[in-house]
Amino acid sequence: MEYENRKSKLFFLVMTLVSCYLMFSYQSHTVEIKRDHGWFTQPYVAPLFGLGLLAFFSFIKLMLVIRPIEGEKGLLDSFVDSLSDYRMVAITAALFFAYVNIITIVGFTISTTLFVLSIVWLSRLLSPIWVLNTLVAVALIILIFRVGVNIWIPDVVLYEKLFSDQPLWFMNKYF
Repeated sequence: MEYENRKSKLFFLVMTLVSCYLMFSYQSHTVEIKRDHGWFTQPYVAPLFGLGLLAFFSFIKLMLVIRPIEGEKGLLDSFVDSLSDYRMVAITAALFFAYVNIITIVGFTISTTLFVLSIVWLSRLLSPIWVLNTLVAVALIILIFRVGVNIWIPDVVLYEKLFSDQPLWFMNKYF
């Protein structure tokens, strides 16, 4: 394997370690949801599945690039050099982290629309058709999961400050 393909071994080591840590410590970061509000699975199932895939494939890639080559840079130098190759991954990860943290503050509809529009913008899809596609996709997600499957997220702080009684219930259920 060529040196250029091996320069990101520390990146894969970090991804493997972080994803394994998050998988084994998820109980301290999540809570059990009572199933009488429409939940069919626990909210941590999908992230655990995604983290498992990330850990598995990062570990496989790490095993492929771990063997040393004569005259190659050290792990830290390789990692710093490879960061520029993975800047979009880092930006997307930061956006996803922000999305997950603001979803209970501003609501599913607003945060998902902003997150998807950000990803579309980063992909350089700047035409108005992509904005329309984003809005249609978010509306379909709401219809499928909120109306069809009846999955709810926790109450939204912004809605609790702005609405009360029936409008609050409607906003928490559909937006």
